[in-house]
Amino acid sequence: MADIVKWAAEPNTRGTFNLLSTCVITLFLCVWSSVHLNLPGNDRSYGAKLLRRFSWIAGALVAPEYLILTAWSQRQAAKRISKEVGEAFTSEKKATDGDLERQAVSRRYLWTMTHSFWAIMGGISIDPDNSEPFIPEVQRSTLTANGVSLLLKHEPHLLPDISEEEVKDKSKGSSLTKLVACIQATWFCLSCVARISQRLPVSMLEINTFAHAVCTLIVYILWWRKPLDIEQPLLVHEDRIRPLLAYMWMASKTSCIPKPQTSGNTTTTVGRDPEFEAIIDETTSSGPITPSRKAWSARQAVCASNIQAVPEPSTENLDQTSQLTITVTTSQALAGTGFKANEKSTRWKVSTTHSSGSDEFAKVWTDVYQKPAEFKLTPCDVRRWRLARNAMDKYQLRRPDKNLDLLTVKPIAEHMNQASDTSDEPSKPWSILGFSIVAAAYGGLHALAWNAPFPSHREMVLWRVSALLIASPAASCVLLMLLYYAFVLAGLTFRSCCLSCVVRLAPAPKPKHNRAPHSGPPVVIKEKPLPTGDTAGTLLQFTISILRLLGGVIEGFALAAIMCLYIPARAYLVYESFRTVFYLPPGAYITTSWPQYLPHIT
Repeated sequence: MADIVKWAAEPNTRGTFNLLSTCVITLFLCVWSSVHLNLPGNDRSYGAKLLRRFSWIAGALVAPEYLILTAWSQRQAAKRISKEVGEAFTSEKKATDGDLERQAVSRRYLWTMTHSFWAIMGGISIDPDNSEPFIPEVQRSTLTANGVSLLLKHEPHLLPDISEEEVKDKSKGSSLTKLVACIQATWFCLSCVARISQRLPVSMLEINTFAHAVCTLIVYILWWRKPLDIEQPLLVHEDRIRPLLAYMWMASKTSCIPKPQTSGNTTTTVGRDPEFEAIIDETTSSGPITPSRKAWSARQAVCASNIQAVPEPSTENLDQTSQLTITVTTSQALAGTGFKANEKSTRWKVSTTHSSGSDEFAKVWTDVYQKPAEFKLTPCDVRRWRLARNAMDKYQLRRPDKNLDLLTVKPIAEHMNQASDTSDEPSKPWSILGFSIVAAAYGGLHALAWNAPFPSHREMVLWRVSALLIASPAASCVLLMLLYYAFVLAGLTFRSCCLSCVVRLAPAPKPKHNRAPHSGPPVVIKEKPLPTGDTAGTLLQFTISILRLLGGVIEGFALAAIMCLYIPARAYLVYESFRTVFYLPPGAYITTSWPQYLPHIT
């Protein structure tokens, strides 16, 4: 009985392998499990999917704050979609985390934030009918966040009505997997805090892993409801969506002219305008859209008078007539649409770069010329234009003058530049500010090792400089934003003061009509327009133009600085974190007491 030990304490030391394995396992779980990519797009090979995932994992390892910014932008887009679903289906209340509590009886299943994440990540695709193709090569098109918003606004009943369980069934990850990663990240953070509280040395690798663990917890909070690694979208096969699909296609980058291939020593490039940007809608250029049937008939008559209507070829002879084209120019519109070519579009600008010779005798020159502004429409193109015209008349849509990014045939970009609206310029400075603040926090965590022992003095200086380089953009960004908004506020205040002074000093208006006795019809007296503070408005516009120019210059310098300094600084922090593991003081191998009894993976 004297030899029996009821409880034996763990040794209070750890080895280099234990330190390395714990950090590497935590890093792997944090980085691998936290990356929630959007759908891969059409016909993506397994190698391309794997390369895309490893690219994001490498990016998350070097710059985890960008992953936080991406998750935040996607969550904002998902919340916007949930709100629009509520408005489209006359919802009255919203539960926590964006779930809709009560919806109209037109939908069987509750729309949740999981549905919204699934929709904006490319979960809804439109498969056009092959019998009467109107999309080149009959490509399957995936709706972006803006495309889902347009669908909710005009055809909400075409939104797929599936349960949250069906969406989760497509996901490759479960809540248990995320919970394990969160437990490991939380344990590691507590372990580091315990070492600091007990005044034990913390290795650079542990500091780097601690920063990634904190970022992972933030990402999981933002992406907890987002499905993981969905491969295939849900296809919509409704005929009612054909006009809206044609409009979306022509208003997105998918309708751009394909990039020409390089031939020998000659490279030819053309403008990348979407189809609508290369078109002028003569039926709406003179005034607003009128939804009445009479106005619609008048527009059709105007269109038909410009060019003789050409009957669409039958589908039976489509192969034989596919070479037949209809020419649309700047003065000749397509019958029934009012669409003419826009000569100001970059679609007609062709740039040809020639090269000859090699090494020091190399010669490069570029020729730029303007080709005729005209379309050669195939029967497929004619159908698409007429369907888009039908959508514009039915839903009272205008011809967009910029890329709306409504659908795509490629993977949807993870960072939602279109998260708020098609005009998302006001939110861009705040996104940059948020990215800079998170980057400063990441650099500040590495600055905790300011006085830590390093293998050499040079490595200590490089570590400090790298931490400062990562943390410095936040202060610069805050200063520039304050300067920008100060100038804008000063300009608006100055203009408001000028307008108030002009109105106060303006003479009383004269009566519009003056009838002299027995003088016949009234004489109309024309009023002189009051001053409207044009000087203040011009000054404000000039100030904003200067600030935009200054912002463009700063953005260019910032991009150059990122490429030359920021990325190398990040790479050095990762490299030095692993190198210093083999140059630690003896106190770094002493273990803390209570964190060892918490569940974790080593």
